[in-house]
Amino acid sequence: MKTSTDNPHISVCIPVYKTEPYLAQCLASVFKQDYDSFEIVIVNDASTGRDSRGWKAKKIIRHAHKEGNSWRRKQGLSAIKVNYSEHSENRGIMEVRRTLTYEAKGQYCLHLDSDDELTPDALSLLWQTNQNLGPFDIIHGSFNSGWYDENGKFISTDETKCGAITYGKIENHDVFHKWLFYEISGNVCAKLIRRDLFLRAYENITYSECNLADDFLIFFFVSLFAKSYFGIENKIYLYRVTSGMTSENKIDSLKSWKLICSAASVFTVISEWIKDNPSDCKIITEEEMSKLKEQGRYYLVSSLIQLNDVVLPALQPQAYEMLCEYWGKDLVERMNSYHYNSRKSK
Repeated sequence: MKTSTDNPHISVCIPVYKTEPYLAQCLASVFKQDYDSFEIVIVNDASTGRDSRGWKAKKIIRHAHKEGNSWRRKQGLSAIKVNYSEHSENRGIMEVRRTLTYEAKGQYCLHLDSDDELTPDALSLLWQTNQNLGPFDIIHGSFNSGWYDENGKFISTDETKCGAITYGKIENHDVFHKWLFYEISGNVCAKLIRRDLFLRAYENITYSECNLADDFLIFFFVSLFAKSYFGIENKIYLYRVTSGMTSENKIDSLKSWKLICSAASVFTVISEWIKDNPSDCKIITEEEMSKLKEQGRYYLVSSLIQLNDVVLPALQPQAYEMLCEYWGKDLVERMNSYHYNSRKSK
């Protein structure tokens, strides 16, 4: 049986943390690609979950690898290599994506969350676009969001949680501008992105336990350094809609609340980089600087809303102090007053 090259075009990068019930289905969608020049890179962020069979991630992956390559052999496709590694302790999604980037051997990376899936022609569509119309630094495919019914059928929904896409070609600084103004989603999934752009981004991102706004930080650098982008209408990514944060899903520990507060570190990294790299920042306009500040305020106000709505009352005083430690007391008090007055006026 043929084996995929040691220098694949694409590395499909999959983080694993508490997603074991969906992992086999995710991996099956990758092995069933009608394309050969790719590898699968998986990093387990010290997850201890199990699937419905009681299997941990490593066993799920081993079985999926065997079954997946057996299917590919019958289709006359190349066997796919899997690069699996584990973190000894939970480091958060930002550091998982860093490890995935360093472990990848592909010219391009495609990030796939382990509770989502790819359509069977996802990689071939993205690569053909790159070959026929490019090359591009970023090739962006469309999402199809929804959920699976009891029979395993994917039910599409009109929800737009996955963000925007601009169809066609964008060049130079327009890539950054359109991302910042919501015309391109900042989600790193559903995109072929040159691996060297990820490497360059991580050169400027210090170690971070950030689990919120992590994609925003990564894509700030990726879009700023990118020279070309192309968006296609084809649905290549199946995004599993989850319930998210609700009033029934209370935050009952300061450890969980810390993950919300960690968004502040994203904007600290960005502001310090802008201050330390004035020559690289000349292309960022005053309008764009203002938009970056607005984004920071948005995340802070979102945290204040969650503080009032989902943090257990007994924890709220400590949670507020933690928010002040991350964002600065003066800013938190100003935004809290602004948010309170806005609610009161409605």
